[in-house]
Amino acid sequence: MSKHLVVIGDCRNMAEVEDGSVQLVVTSPPYFNVKDYGIDNIGSIDEYDVYLRAMRQVFSECYRILEDGRYCCINVSDVISGESKYPIPSHYVSILQRAGFAYRDDIVWKKPSGVGAKASGGSGKRFGTLIQNPFPMYYYPNNIYEHILIFRKGKFDFKTVSMQEKEKARIDIGEAKRRWSNDIWEMVPEIKNKYNRDTHPAMFPEELPEALIRLYTYPDETVLDPFLGSGTTTKVARQLERNSIGYEINLAYLPIIEEKAGFEGPDPDFRVIIRQNGDMHED
Repeated sequence: MSKHLVVIGDCRNMAEVEDGSVQLVVTSPPYFNVKDYGIDNIGSIDEYDVYLRAMRQVFSECYRILEDGRYCCINVSDVISGESKYPIPSHYVSILQRAGFAYRDDIVWKKPSGVGAKASGGSGKRFGTLIQNPFPMYYYPNNIYEHILIFRKGKFDFKTVSMQEKEKARIDIGEAKRRWSNDIWEMVPEIKNKYNRDTHPAMFPEELPEALIRLYTYPDETVLDPFLGSGTTTKVARQLERNSIGYEINLAYLPIIEEKAGFEGPDPDFRVIIRQNGDMHED
């Protein structure tokens, strides 16, 4: 059975995780200054340079705890806040390279046209300006894509994986051709409805971590999400027989994480550590 740990605390310090003990990082960091996450966190920082410095601390910790040769995958997009558009993906590349990572790929997550009209800063309805004013200088395209930035720490030694382990994680080539043969992945974002409207304000679809976990890990390895949110990564890791570690600063999301991952009662395979006012205890 897979093991899962949730830490309610700030991921700029992940002291609970040992150096080189994680085989994959998958996460979608908080948007800069456009979402209400219900609590003060990195996403509520209103100075862009301060936001980037905070993210540099997080990714330095990710580098420390990631095993050599393994991958860090970050779902992120440009953000429109007020009158400014912030090129966060390009700055993330610089931050992670400075932390020691090698930049490997930029996968574009393309959303269906018309989906996500209430995206960050209203970026999904920008074209409406031209519809209202059909003249030159009023053109702003809708943003229907995000980035999945792929980084690696060092080089992977394929000799460390047995043929039995490889066979257990074999990827169906037909599926791979259909879903992942190029660097544009088409996925429908998680849409708020009457069943999840009171959960996290920016959930990514389950097929995003599912693809990355299958492509970059073997069963029984450990996946880390430093911005766990509603617990999607934990849920998918459990389904794929991987262990997981997740950090989430907002204690109010803990019941959502437990329910989504299928841990609604005491379970030896599910641990929770809660930091409060500098103290730490297990729930």
